[in-house]
Amino acid sequence: MQPPEYKPRSVRELLTEMKDTSDLIVDLAYAALLYESKELAELVHRLESKMDELMYTIRIMAAVAARNVKEAQKITGILQVASAAEAISNATGDMADLISMKIGIHPVIKDALRAADEKIVKLKISPGSNLDGKSLRELRLPSSIGVWVLAIKRKNEWMAPVAKDALLLAEDELVVKGPLYGIRIIHEMAGTPMEPFTIGTRLKKLRNELAKMRDLSDIAVDLAYSSLMLGSTEVAEEVREIEEAFNKFNYRAWLDTLKIAAEEKKNITELNSILQLARSMESITDAADSIVDVVIRKIELHPVFAKAISESLEKICRVKILPGSRFVDKTLEKLNLWGTVGVYVLVIKRGNKHIITPGGNVKLRANDIVIVRGSFEGIEKFQKEACSVCELSGATK
Repeated sequence: MQPPEYKPRSVRELLTEMKDTSDLIVDLAYAALLYESKELAELVHRLESKMDELMYTIRIMAAVAARNVKEAQKITGILQVASAAEAISNATGDMADLISMKIGIHPVIKDALRAADEKIVKLKISPGSNLDGKSLRELRLPSSIGVWVLAIKRKNEWMAPVAKDALLLAEDELVVKGPLYGIRIIHEMAGTPMEPFTIGTRLKKLRNELAKMRDLSDIAVDLAYSSLMLGSTEVAEEVREIEEAFNKFNYRAWLDTLKIAAEEKKNITELNSILQLARSMESITDAADSIVDVVIRKIELHPVFAKAISESLEKICRVKILPGSRFVDKTLEKLNLWGTVGVYVLVIKRGNKHIITPGGNVKLRANDIVIVRGSFEGIEKFQKEACSVCELSGATK
């Protein structure tokens, strides 16, 4: 097979596109599994090929740029992070293969994806609805209701990634992600009834393990990029702790799956899909660890790297909650930050304690350090309402 054609581009542009693409295909891979969609699986594979081309281009540019040992050391950091993004892409390709190879998807996988904190759904836009004829830029869905449009299907063709100024039309089918609150609202805006998130009662323990693994792997990747942007070994160490927690759930999930196989002695193919998914999520989490390794070992990065990440579609920011903020002494459930501001809380640092993936009953306190993820508009709004400024330079224009 001939290598892709080399087209000179800026490293900043390449890395930004790699991060955004790797984030996108993880969500689309989960959507393909949830709906057992061959079309979405094919879309994942197309994006995986795109990642291969990006990686090929970066390797050539790195070889050209490394004129001496010091420059080569800086490029090594970029290549390690880019390789981690490629590993995430390959893991999603393995997920999509479960559909392409017609391997039965075990019902507990779908239950786990429905039970995860961040929901992924498909919906169709009805004629005359509040989405019909509106652009994504005009709707500002991420900052208003915390929902991201991942892909659009129009005339039997799926399109992804979706441009910020993309126009939504009646009969378009969308794949979106967001909190349950935002998912309800976008269904209303689309004029489409929302199907209930029905979760089976069987294999509850395994379902919860897989749901937790998905949430932990997503958070690990988000915090890994955050550690780079903040230059924070503290956040990098948090990723290592998350990986340890993930590994415990991973071990239990494998053990429980094998026990079920031994006891039931049937549906072995579908049970294998659980192990394949677990392996893919493990690869994603390992890639996050590879990213933070750059921070922990204090590898000097090329100057374009931080700027590349700062220009990606989503931002990660560390904000201090100051006394007088409306957030003080309010629970996350009451604040509903995804729905009202457009950010998702990844970690709360309170003194020497770190609260990872805080539940809705957790209250924010004055002087808490909160790491959030969201759109530029959402993070800007969160900063103002926290009466603070973002400690991440990349999250401001």
